[in-house]
Amino acid sequence: MFIDLNFLPLETSEFTIPVFRSRFNGEPRQDGFFAAQLPTSETGGCDSEYAYYRVGLSNYEGATPYIFHANENPRLMTSIMWYYLKQWAKQLIDEFNIKAYIVDRFEKFISFIVEELPKGQRVVKIYPYYLGVTEQYGVLLEFAFKKKPNVPFDREIQQLSFSLDRAGKSNVNSYLDRLNYIQNFIKTKLLTYGTLTICGQEYSFSSKLTRLQGQELNSRIYIFGNGYEDYDKIKGIKTCPFAAPPKEPLFVFVFRESERSSGNELYRALVGKGYPSTFSGMKEWFNCDINKNNVTSITIDFDTDTNAPLFLSRQLADIIAKNPDKQVIGLFIDSYSHFNERSENYTKAKQAFFSSGIPLQVVRNDRIIQSDGLKWAISGIGLQVFSKLGGIPWIVKPSTNNCLIFGIGKAHDIQRQNGRTTVKKYFAYSVCFDSTGVYRSLGVLCDTADREQYYADLERNIIAQIEERINAGQIVTDCVIHTPFRMRVDEMKTIKKSIDKLSQSHGDINFTVMRINTRNRFFGFADNNIKIPYESTYLQLSSKEYLIWFDGLKRGREYINKRVANPTYIDFWYGWGDKTKIIKLLQDAVNLAGASWRGFNTKLEPISIFYPQLIAGFVRDFRRLGNEEDLGQTLAQFNTPWFL
Repeated sequence: MFIDLNFLPLETSEFTIPVFRSRFNGEPRQDGFFAAQLPTSETGGCDSEYAYYRVGLSNYEGATPYIFHANENPRLMTSIMWYYLKQWAKQLIDEFNIKAYIVDRFEKFISFIVEELPKGQRVVKIYPYYLGVTEQYGVLLEFAFKKKPNVPFDREIQQLSFSLDRAGKSNVNSYLDRLNYIQNFIKTKLLTYGTLTICGQEYSFSSKLTRLQGQELNSRIYIFGNGYEDYDKIKGIKTCPFAAPPKEPLFVFVFRESERSSGNELYRALVGKGYPSTFSGMKEWFNCDINKNNVTSITIDFDTDTNAPLFLSRQLADIIAKNPDKQVIGLFIDSYSHFNERSENYTKAKQAFFSSGIPLQVVRNDRIIQSDGLKWAISGIGLQVFSKLGGIPWIVKPSTNNCLIFGIGKAHDIQRQNGRTTVKKYFAYSVCFDSTGVYRSLGVLCDTADREQYYADLERNIIAQIEERINAGQIVTDCVIHTPFRMRVDEMKTIKKSIDKLSQSHGDINFTVMRINTRNRFFGFADNNIKIPYESTYLQLSSKEYLIWFDGLKRGREYINKRVANPTYIDFWYGWGDKTKIIKLLQDAVNLAGASWRGFNTKLEPISIFYPQLIAGFVRDFRRLGNEEDLGQTLAQFNTPWFL
């Protein structure tokens, strides 16, 4: 399958740029100057030794002239191209009244305003980029809808952003709509803006996106009870879940007295009497019975009782004491939160259960009371309940055996005080899996902005987890970190050294770091009518960068009824090895994207990224309430994925 990447190259990529340079000595950033590695030889050449230089586009004191060839450092060439792209955009804005704005921060792009609408702007962003696999320089083009600050998020916003179609349904033609919009922008706007001038030379953009050959990984195979394999989660789970909860369940419903009818409605749905056409009950789907003999309730109102959290904690302690042989789980009817906005009372309830070592399932009251509100959600709720009880619905067939995967996440707490905005970062807890997607444990990391402490905890945790597996008789040949953000090279090397020490007595253990970013600027359009690639298709962008579709068309089942998710960007940040090893690790990422127990149609993101982000969010919210308890000690009480 051929795929058109959202990359528009310049018609030439052979740049020779006269610059001035001196050895870099920590000089501050300055527009028109760059810190970059260049050959030490005056005549250049990629085979020469490299050193860090301060590079200027004009002469400065202490500098010597140098003829820079783009292939000597593509990152430097991309920075130089961005410098001239900004000048080009400023000229378009100032002299030709083109509507655009320049963003020159961590992200660097020019946003061209294509349409001004009452609720916002339709824009096309262009980013400077070097496509390593084709050795081309150019720009990535990204369509976006920028909502006005005071406009509420609604159906029309989703339609304008191509998430929903004109009828208000999930837009199955979102890929085609984006492609048409971008191609029209190229033809009617970008190519009419003239050439890009770099060091006095004019360069034209191509009129066509770069086409790459897509490759396909294997489809996910799920393994259920008795070794049964299937591509269909629902069919497999009805046949037999992989493993039952280790203890008999006890369900604790928590609601306000006025919501008792909602509690009854949720109970009827879980039993299978509420919506039998979509969910015939916990017993039939999961072989996990819920009945009047294993259900109790607590009535409480967080709005009227300031001591509600303490009262709830005492009630839970009493229930645990009376039922030591049961796995207790809470079901909280949440009438305090609306849509995606979690209330503080939601967090208080979650924290009370968390501190008691009991998983909690939250169901919004507005969803229950809506017509057919639970019809399409109850199967996912049942799946989460089963998993939080300690059941294993399914595992995925692994690609890399004897592999431990550590997922890391973080959350941000935006604080505004006295007109100032500060952002505090909460680093998440690492989640340990094997390549089957089975949740193994939580390793405690710090949840402060102390980066050094964070990495020290991470290193200690990884080594402890590997040693624990080895001492239990498990062979460990690979240790992989999945992270959504960049890690420092020196810290990765420190972890590698510790793993190498273990290898001396336990055999070689490979160490790899993969940066996995589901929110990225890349997109691609397949050579079919709806422009959607097949699930598990990937593109190679450079020797260590890949774009992969965790969602997409399915072979033999090309019909789709919902919008397909964007591709995911994967950068092998450290220790990726040869191409064969890379493909296996990409396959593991594909598998983990289908391993989520949060729902049957959950967000297609590897659980190694998704789960830590959930945990980081809860840690942030608990700290906002002033919770200073030892979270590591509390987490030790859990042997189930409470955070789903």
